[in-house]
Parts: sequence; structure tokens; C-alpha cells
Amino acid sequence: MDFAPADCLVIAHRGSWVRAPENSLLAIREAGALGVGMVEIDARQTADGAILVIHDDTLDRTTQSRGAVAEQDSATIRALRLRESGGGDDAPLTDERVPTLLEALEEARGHGLLVNVDTKSAAELPAVTREILRGGSAGDVVVKAELTPADLARLPADHSAFGPLPFMPVVKSQKGRFAEDLAHFARLKPFMIEAMPACVEDLEAGMEAARALGVRLWLNTLDVSHMTDFNDTAARQDADAIWGRLLDLGVGAIQTDESERLVAYLAARRLRSARL
Repeated sequence: MDFAPADCLVIAHRGSWVRAPENSLLAIREAGALGVGMVEIDARQTADGAILVIHDDTLDRTTQSRGAVAEQDSATIRALRLRESGGGDDAPLTDERVPTLLEALEEARGHGLLVNVDTKSAAELPAVTREILRGGSAGDVVVKAELTPADLARLPADHSAFGPLPFMPVVKSQKGRFAEDLAHFARLKPFMIEAMPACVEDLEAGMEAARALGVRLWLNTLDVSHMTDFNDTAARQDADAIWGRLLDLGVGAIQTDESERLVAYLAARRLRSARL
């Protein structure tokens, strides 16, 4: 699962949630229509062991109900209606429901999209992996979880981070430590790393380490991005200064809430948006 070096993988964060409820089947369909190569969705386990697609550990923000996802059964949660866009108490309810992970994967497959499954902890990764394999979607996904070098050192050799699915570590670094942190993950042999350097200067300094590992770097330009002021809002004002600089540095994957703008920006630079 790799792309030509010149192709940039555009990832729609929680689907195209500007157009539809986040993490909904409609958000996945809308993302497919925008020309992105991948959608990112969030996986959580319910009290009865089901894997549903929802970001928060509670139902409060995105549905009409309240309570912890892990403390309720899947049938109860799947009966709930999702709120528009990013949710909140004032967001109107829609007819979209909380999907299962397998429903979301099937929807994405129908639109030629890869799926990044954001697993909320390494502890849940084995259950998420089993569900993906059960659904026959091994060739369409990259699973991820945030790992520190210390976390990685504690993982047993048979942990799901080492396979059978492509695994992408999320590496959050303190200022000045980005290149050093990347080097710790050679053991995983990842083809892609979601990088959260403290600043763009650290990213620039760490690109040699990324090339030595032979990995594609994924950067976020979400407005909650780890790199302060290096975000979608800034990209709307000056795309060259944000997306352009990332591309010039050699970043090969960008997650954004501005998927349509980023796909158009790539086209204007005569670059391709990576697709299956």
C-alpha cells in the first residue's frame, strides 16, 4: 500500500464532516466525492465488545444521548441519531446513525477510499484488528494508535502493532526531539508515520531521519494541529505557506478538514492526489 513519491495522500478527517455528521456513512460518501485518497475514522469498543465509529469516549457531543461509550451496549448506541457536522448541544439531529466499523469500511470501499482507523489506545488495537480481518478489509486499511518510544519498548512481539494489518504509529514529540523520536520506530518498519513535531523547524530537521527509515510522513493541518499556527485556517489565507511548505519538505500525506481546498491546491501545483 504505497504511492508514487510525487503523490500526496489527502486524508479527510472524520470524513467530510463539514458536509455531514462526523464519522457517519454520509461523511464518508461526501469525502469520496471530493477526490481524497483516504478517510480517517475513529474506533471505540462498547460494553458488549462491538466496535463502533465514534470519536469521543462519551456520546454527549455527537448524539442526542449522554454517557460513556464503553458502558453502553451497541444496540443502544446504534439507535441514536447523529448531530450535524461537529455536533454540540445546539447542532440539529440528523437521520444518520452511529455506524459499526464494518459498515464504515464497506462504505469507503464502495467509493475507492482507503481508511485510516484511529484506535484510541494500543490496548484496543487487537480487538479492532480482529474486526477488520473478520470483515475482509485488510487491504483497505491502515490502523493507528499513539505510541511513545517507551510504549513501543513494552509491546510484546506478537502485538497487533507488528501486523498483520499495516500499522501507523502516531509520534508526538517535544521540541527538539522529533528526529530522535522517529528513529525509535525503526523496529516497527512502518511505511507511514503520523508525525506531531512541536514546530515546523523540528519537522525540517527530522526529514533526514524519515528518509533513512524509508517512511512516508503524515502531517495534520487541522486547527487543533500540534504545530501552532500551522493549520487549515492559515492555509485558507496562504496555502503556499502551509501546504506548499509541507510538500516542499517531502511530506507525503496531509490530514485536513479542508479536503476540497487541498485537492484543488494539489491540482494547481500539477500534483496528484494519491488514490487507490
